[in-house]
Amino acid sequence: MARSRRERAVTLLDGMQSFGLVVLLAGLPFSEAMKSMGLAIAVTGFLGKLVSGARPSFPARGASWALLAFVAAGALSVAAAAPGLRRPGALFSLGMTVMPFYLVLDACARPSRKLFFALVVVAGGALASVLGYLDHMTGIHHRAVLGSVENAIPAAEYLAGVVPLAVALTLEEIAAPLAGPLLGLASGLAGLMFLMTKSRGPLPAAITGLSAAVGMSLRRWRWGIATFVACSVAFVVFVVANPGSRAADTMEGGGRSIASRLDAWKTTAGLIAERPLVGHGLGSYKDLDVVYTDEHVSIHLYNAHSVPLHVACESGVLGAGSLGVFLVLGLLGALKRARGSKGLNRAVSLGALGGAVAVLLAGAFSVSTDAEPGMLLFALLALGNVSGAAEERDIDVEVRS
Repeated sequence: MARSRRERAVTLLDGMQSFGLVVLLAGLPFSEAMKSMGLAIAVTGFLGKLVSGARPSFPARGASWALLAFVAAGALSVAAAAPGLRRPGALFSLGMTVMPFYLVLDACARPSRKLFFALVVVAGGALASVLGYLDHMTGIHHRAVLGSVENAIPAAEYLAGVVPLAVALTLEEIAAPLAGPLLGLASGLAGLMFLMTKSRGPLPAAITGLSAAVGMSLRRWRWGIATFVACSVAFVVFVVANPGSRAADTMEGGGRSIASRLDAWKTTAGLIAERPLVGHGLGSYKDLDVVYTDEHVSIHLYNAHSVPLHVACESGVLGAGSLGVFLVLGLLGALKRARGSKGLNRAVSLGALGGAVAVLLAGAFSVSTDAEPGMLLFALLALGNVSGAAEERDIDVEVRS
């Protein structure tokens, strides 16, 4: 009887965790309240299962340990930081950002949830796009944003992760009378909103991630290459038709944003050399007085505009190295899962892989591994690394001795 009660409790808590993830993944791009509430509910359910004696399900063991090492490196950087640069709260923010990886991995012990969570991500991105569009049309800003992502660049990074997933699912379900059109609509809404952000940096990343997802989904790389060429040509046509756009300025090799990034990278490299092992402390970059100055302006830079440099500056080679190992293992794991599956399960893995590639490539010119884009990235890598077999296995409720 006691064991039966424990099983019921674990089942209830598991449902609580999954409900929290639905709230989190659906509300992530348009509601701060839903993001916080969903994460809190999911974590409570997960911790409750552990207390009840259930073993967590982390199939991507290598990636899970590497990500934990990344968090540990962040904690070490805070402990070793100069007194004026210690930001313990940054460790809490980092924990919130990476937690979706572990929560999604564990919740997908029931394989049917892999597809379910993927659809939730796509639906949330589509709804956020509609709400963002309505807000943009009634506002005064020239660049569209999302409800909980108030900067156009991270908004574009987020959508760059959603679009490949939505397209991969659309290609798999294109013949379905209801799912096909709905997924196509969601893909179109997210893609349109992505373009309305007018963010030039994430554009090549999104094209690459989308092309990879298309090529792998159709099992013919020529389709991926064709997608890449078509999107690139459309981009060039847009630039030619809009010579005053930020994208045109980028292609001409000029612009203050390019100069400021080059200057930030040079300065950041010097800061890394000062404290190479543990860095200056998680969350400290904005206090390191990195300033770009030209004849017209003086700009205080709050990040290094590059994920590898930013992470290495704040948490040293320990942090950058462990994050790099996690990303490599996570991407390879998603590719392996895709090769070993078929149908919608394969589409989810490929779409998640393409979305993760897009977010990471955007991080070459920005910091795409924190806040909402980062949470999406870790959720996508988790979806790519879990099984989607038709047969469900019971939740493991074995009690620790």
